[in-house]
Amino acid sequence: MSDNINTPPNRSDELVTFVAICYNQSRFLWKALDSIMAQTWKPQHFYIIDDCSSDNSVELLKQWNKANNNVATIIVHEKNQGITSTMNHALSLCNTKYFQPWPCDDLMLPHKTESQITYLESLDWEPGFLYGDIEWIDNDDKLLRKSVIADRRELFPNKEMPSGFIFPELARMGCFIPTASGMYVTQALKDVGGFDEGLFAEDWDMFMRIALKRGIAFQDNLVSRYRRHSGSAEMKKGERYWQGHFKILPKYLGINKDYDKIIYDKMGRDALEAYNEGAKGYEGLILKAFFKNFNYKLLSAYFRAKVKRVVYGRKNS
Repeated sequence: MSDNINTPPNRSDELVTFVAICYNQSRFLWKALDSIMAQTWKPQHFYIIDDCSSDNSVELLKQWNKANNNVATIIVHEKNQGITSTMNHALSLCNTKYFQPWPCDDLMLPHKTESQITYLESLDWEPGFLYGDIEWIDNDDKLLRKSVIADRRELFPNKEMPSGFIFPELARMGCFIPTASGMYVTQALKDVGGFDEGLFAEDWDMFMRIALKRGIAFQDNLVSRYRRHSGSAEMKKGERYWQGHFKILPKYLGINKDYDKIIYDKMGRDALEAYNEGAKGYEGLILKAFFKNFNYKLLSAYFRAKVKRVVYGRKNS
């Protein structure tokens, strides 16, 4: 990464396929694409997929590409396909060992590709995904959080981020992995059948599938700047979010009894959160989770929330 005789050769095109994914991100795409080209292991070619943007993203993508010697192949969907379908399209373009999809609003730090691939190549085991740390920025590039991992360490023993076959941790804690910090191993994605196009969001489900089959590695390395939009699903949950969310964990029931206990506990806690937000249809799931694990703390919290709804006149789910 420093420019000296010991710097390893650029193996970007040999080892990784970049696919930038755009949907109505005209405000941010130029900087996002520039961050790909600013990599110490800079690609000589990559792909851009626009998922039928309704703003002027496609025009700007073409302008950026022309200004950068047509380094990218631009693919424009005639109809909006959604994120999971677009991710599968991106995966189909990848014939290298590693796969780097990238949203056209986030920013890679210059060392991301080189440091992550070098780390993966040095391991004595073959995970399906590598994650690290990210910063949060707002729409004006102002820093919101310098390290996302710093807070998440508090969730785990000895403040060590999980690595290895970490399905139980993902099922218990949810998606603690910052997606924008990651690098996929292509064959691992293909072995699990790609992204589930029936889901609202692809990351948590994919990480659990990879964790079961290949394992996931962690490198303590700040690699990206993630743009935290005010209207993002993380910041503003709603009915669509919860409907997609509760399609994920039931897929993993029946692997073994210990995992089932973890999954029902998580579904109960999440159903209570959805109920507290006013979402409809989750009381039955709360009660089902209680009867599976006899979690009286969950039951007590549900009854308190139900009384609060009655007192404040909120609609029952």
